[in-house]
Amino acid sequence: MFTKKTFAAVVSASVLTAGLLSACADSVTIAEQTTIITPKAPSSVIVCRSQQCGPARTNMTREFLYNSLFNLLDNNLSSVVMLCDADPTTRMCLENYLQFDLKVGASPAKAVIDSAKLFNVKWKKNEQIIDASFEYNLLFNGIKPVCQPSNNAVFVKSPDLVLMEDTGFKCKFTTVGSSLVSTVFAIDYVDLDYGVIGANYSIGVSGPALGGTTGYALLRFQKNALPSDPKKFVFPKPTMEEGAVNPQRTPYPDTKQKLPSEKIAPGKYKVSPLPLK
Repeated sequence: MFTKKTFAAVVSASVLTAGLLSACADSVTIAEQTTIITPKAPSSVIVCRSQQCGPARTNMTREFLYNSLFNLLDNNLSSVVMLCDADPTTRMCLENYLQFDLKVGASPAKAVIDSAKLFNVKWKKNEQIIDASFEYNLLFNGIKPVCQPSNNAVFVKSPDLVLMEDTGFKCKFTTVGSSLVSTVFAIDYVDLDYGVIGANYSIGVSGPALGGTTGYALLRFQKNALPSDPKKFVFPKPTMEEGAVNPQRTPYPDTKQKLPSEKIAPGKYKVSPLPLK
């Protein structure tokens, strides 16, 4: 039987419990806003060429995939790339844009990216990195903020691990200051015949504007990766080592020519998604 004291104690405990649950819910919300958003890592990278598709690991080297991606980007220099939210299984567009929630100051907003202009592609042969710069067509609540270009690095760590990550670019969503927008694309599909890249992506915004999301996207280029110009892929000639045979001369049958070892090993470059703070 409850007395007045025990009833009051139960009520107080219930109120305290509700308050703690509310506080926990608030802390979870805050934690979600500051958690690092990591795109899903692909189990393999599927590459389509000559109307046939298959895992890159079974039919091409890391260098071939690297060269093909460079050629795809280079062929589309100064053109507009279309982005869409897509189904990762069928690779069909669900929406003709990428969309995510923002909190601009104290107001909620919807941000949309439907395209990007590719205006710079640079091949870093020694580092085995492709630099690519995009100008995203980003809108929030129908308003186009002033944004800096997104400077990306494309890392082909192995035929099964291809990442495109930017260093973060500033957008002015409010008059208070600029916010930092960060993107990571974990590429799992490359169609060299039709110029399509599929990737699990992560977008994070920090600063006066806060938000972000993850999902699967298709980047649809206007041109494919063909034809390939072999002159673009001429690596620096290795220096002659002691005992090596001059490549200009035909070696004797019993002479083995030393081949240069690979300088860039898979996994040398560590790329981490940028946090939402």
